[in-house]
Amino acid sequence: MEGWYERSLFNPLMDLALRQPKFQRLRQHLLADVVDAPLEIGPGTGLNLPHYPARVRGVRVVAREPELDPRLLERAARRGLAVQHLRGDAARIPLPDASVDALVCTFVLCSVRAPRECLQEFARVLRSGGRLYLLEHVRSPRRIELAVQRALTPLQRVVACGCELDRDLRAEIESSRFDIRGLRCTKSAALPFPASELLAGSALRR
Repeated sequence: MEGWYERSLFNPLMDLALRQPKFQRLRQHLLADVVDAPLEIGPGTGLNLPHYPARVRGVRVVAREPELDPRLLERAARRGLAVQHLRGDAARIPLPDASVDALVCTFVLCSVRAPRECLQEFARVLRSGGRLYLLEHVRSPRRIELAVQRALTPLQRVVACGCELDRDLRAEIESSRFDIRGLRCTKSAALPFPASELLAGSALRR
């Protein structure tokens, strides 16, 4: 049931919501300086693919599913991107240590079971000086919004395939061998209350 719900209902709704122009602008800004052959975690329906700069001709993607979403393949074809599918997940990336220059992760860490474990895996595969590119909704510093996040998170986990509203991902990233000075937390008009705190930017692998 969960697989059907995620594949047939949740993913199409998220694709519709996250392909709006306000999210396209966020992705374009985030990915503007990504080097060629980045590694993308949990690519979903391929919403990032149109926004990679022209110099990027190929992308490696890590996904649990045996086959990539047809919408991803269509977006890759329109953009002229070669896509290499690596079957795995954020906590088990099938690549050797220090083999990646750029790792892209957008709206994924909110729903993984063990974000610190995933971030340690990101640090493992990134070379020293490599960059982790992130867009994530995170715990709000605003008291009322945080209270609502905490109240709704149990329901959110069920209806949004594990997503948690109140994760302090900035602290998790800082404790996982990353320099977070390139990350910014801001209230974003692109995200609805109570998930309006956006963590965006890149973190340098130390």
